[in-house]
Amino acid sequence: MKTYCIACGVFRKDLEQIIPSLPEKPELVYLEGGLHAEPDLLRKELQKAIDLVPDGYDRVVLMYGVCGKGIVGLHSRHTLIIPRVHDCISLFLGGTREYKKQFSHKPGTYYISAGWYEEQVQPRGGKKKNPAEMPAEYADTLDKDVLRDRFGADNSEAVIDFFDAWKKNYSRAVFIDTGSGDKQKYADYAQSMAEENNWEYTRLEGSQNLILQCFMPHPEQGADDVLIVPPGREIIFEPASGLINFASGIKDEQKGGKRSLVFTNQSGNHREPEKKRQTTLGLGIDAGGTYTDAVLFDFSQQKVLSRSKALTTKWKYSDGIMNAVRQLPADTLEMVDLVSLSTTLVTNAIVESNTYPVGLFLMPLGNTDLEKMSHSPSVVIKGRTTIEGLVSQEIDVEEIKIQAQKMIQKQGVRAFAVSGYGASINPALELQVKAVLRESTGLNVCCGHELSGTLNFYVRAHTAVLNTGVIPIMEEFLDEMKIALEEVSVKAPCLVVKGDGSVMTGAYASEFPLQTALSGPAASMAGARFLTGLDEALVIDVGGTTSDIGFLEGGEVSVCEDGASIGSWRTHVKAVNMLTTGLGGDSALVFDRQLWSIGPGRITPFSWLNSKYDLKESLEKAAELSRTDESSIPLQWLFKTEKEADFPLTRQEEALLNILRKGPALISRISGELCHGVWKLLKSERLEKSYCIQRAGLTPTDLYHLQGRLSLWPGDEIAQYFHLILTLQKESSETVMTTLMQDIKHQLGLALLEKIFPEAAGSPEIFRPILEKGNSRLSLTPTLTASVVGLGAPAALVLSEAVEMLGGTLILPEHGDVANALGAITSKVQVSSTAQIIPTSEGLFRIIGMEGFEDFETLDTAEEACLHGLSEQTRGIGRKAGTGEQRVTIHIEDKTAESAGGDILFLERLFRSFLKGAPDLI
Repeated sequence: MKTYCIACGVFRKDLEQIIPSLPEKPELVYLEGGLHAEPDLLRKELQKAIDLVPDGYDRVVLMYGVCGKGIVGLHSRHTLIIPRVHDCISLFLGGTREYKKQFSHKPGTYYISAGWYEEQVQPRGGKKKNPAEMPAEYADTLDKDVLRDRFGADNSEAVIDFFDAWKKNYSRAVFIDTGSGDKQKYADYAQSMAEENNWEYTRLEGSQNLILQCFMPHPEQGADDVLIVPPGREIIFEPASGLINFASGIKDEQKGGKRSLVFTNQSGNHREPEKKRQTTLGLGIDAGGTYTDAVLFDFSQQKVLSRSKALTTKWKYSDGIMNAVRQLPADTLEMVDLVSLSTTLVTNAIVESNTYPVGLFLMPLGNTDLEKMSHSPSVVIKGRTTIEGLVSQEIDVEEIKIQAQKMIQKQGVRAFAVSGYGASINPALELQVKAVLRESTGLNVCCGHELSGTLNFYVRAHTAVLNTGVIPIMEEFLDEMKIALEEVSVKAPCLVVKGDGSVMTGAYASEFPLQTALSGPAASMAGARFLTGLDEALVIDVGGTTSDIGFLEGGEVSVCEDGASIGSWRTHVKAVNMLTTGLGGDSALVFDRQLWSIGPGRITPFSWLNSKYDLKESLEKAAELSRTDESSIPLQWLFKTEKEADFPLTRQEEALLNILRKGPALISRISGELCHGVWKLLKSERLEKSYCIQRAGLTPTDLYHLQGRLSLWPGDEIAQYFHLILTLQKESSETVMTTLMQDIKHQLGLALLEKIFPEAAGSPEIFRPILEKGNSRLSLTPTLTASVVGLGAPAALVLSEAVEMLGGTLILPEHGDVANALGAITSKVQVSSTAQIIPTSEGLFRIIGMEGFEDFETLDTAEEACLHGLSEQTRGIGRKAGTGEQRVTIHIEDKTAESAGGDILFLERLFRSFLKGAPDLI
């Protein structure tokens, strides 16, 4: 086997001793010692030398270590043999293990070997010779008298200090005896250097075994010895080990420290296979802000069999849901074997602060200021975990029981949240507290680590409080739905849509209801994906209250990993990345102070109210109003819903309800009876927010009826109503209609641009030139390159002009008006989990985010354990969420940082697991 060797000059002495003993003498080329001080130059010179290797050689031995990553990026048409060590010191010591041992014992060590001495190169410095070995002309410059005459007394001391500064980094001089050269001369030099600088001196037995192994016909490749690089492969650097490897191909698939692995659980797990169920007929339900949709879906044919709509009853969601369900064929409902729900229940509860009282137990790093939590009741209890996840103080069981009973008796607490410092690394204490609380109180308990992986335990605490506060609401809703569905012969298990567009079992939703926040918008994105089959698209769901805008990316719903914001709360739970604008089919159109406004509030369309009640008398009274001086009173009605107030009423509220129990009433009439005609004194907000009463008036839906573009309800009185409004405005119907249609188009256009350019969010005026196609000096013609999918009943009416204005084409899929319900029933279970491996101060590797692991000696063994544990953990979460899918994909990424010296430091290895499967274990 013909061998060509390119070696650093510091190996000359050792190679001169080794080469004669080899059966075949390699061709040797030496490069100047000290090139490691300039890695880019070293890389350039090495690649040049490699490229000059003649044909006919079987391999090229590079006698170099990592050397400041100077060999990273090298490649050859020959096989490369390279000692897998950090630098030449490791080679002289026999390998990385011995070097780490010496470094741990004495980090500040100055090493001398035969090669280093003879090359006269600083092992840690560069090409300059050590001051003690400088030629006479350099030695003269360090003469104090010469320096004093040249630079002055003060400056001469500074120059001397500068030249001597390198010595401060060391406390020991070591001679590595590899058996080559004049050993005593090198030892004497190292010892004299130690004495001169008051360092410790050590003589270490070195080894030439690793050098010799590189020239063996079949060198053994291991973690700390020899790397064999196939022809054409590029040398890469692995920050975790600090050593080199080679790329998996000409282009390295793992560059940047990223890779993905797939686990199918085909070995090492003797769990009995889970019994899976086959779903044939599904019932998808979406309880939106205005309407509730229901669809019957045939899984075998992948088609919608039947569909229906009903008004959402926010005071009792199940009523509106059942109003929609009862419109579906009764005989088909009996065959339903799966139900899936998306609902704004949790979102509304959080926005309206309609959550149950939660007691919060905290275990901080030290004492903490409870005011930071902005939650009451809260209590700091015993139990502490260090930043590395080590338990430094155990919990006190009796303390927890006593504090829990106090919260229940004095604050009426209905559930508990637990958050401890370091629990995202080691959740043991949080889980212990949870077990004590559940056993002693029987109430629901949520731990911070169960919902959020952030290291900030305050954030985890807030997230756990949010989740726990809506657990009873979700439980009551699902129990209510079970009873209601059984009344129409639907006894199938129930799924709930999560905020990321996937689904989970009702039991899992009851434990973690916060994950259902924004489930409605997420279901619409999932529905768009199913209906169109598009992997990439801009999706706009136009409802009665709002328009939700999001993206499909890579065939999945685009999500916000940091969690959605709901009202003033940040959930920190993964949810659909959605922009919501307060413009829908039922947005209020109000004329006030000579200006029209659109939304953001929703009211009931006049045309719907007119179809349910006889409003002729009200319209006549409105006509009389138009001839009075009180034209500022809005031409709107209030009407009573089925919801009764669950709070003490004021006299005015009671009187208002008495009026509305007789039927809808014009606000002008109500204010005349209750407020002496001063309508602004009418206090109806509480009754409206609690859905006891609702407001009706002019909406875009009414305008579309007026234009003949929509015919949901009879529209005879709409023209009369609109004429009354115009009488107040003293404008023509054509002018007002054009203005309102233009405003609707522009408002949606601005929302689309804000979603496409999130960096400009909050500054809508920046988009005006785009909507107006530029100005007299610059013409702008936008072109939407993304596919645009419109969903919701009003989509065709509301979106077409806005999308055309931006140069796009609107896709309106069949069944797009019930896409949310369709997305709910066709979505899959999708779960994820995370873990990390971090280096410890002792040089070991620790798995965080999972229990039951000790520290590992090597990163490889830690990774093997982490991958197995994480894949099993993810499958467990998947089973709990409702799927028996075994295939787990784990993405792996290394986090690194660059030191002041330019070295790449390994910080952590992050593992993110994903599992996606059909709901089959319900």
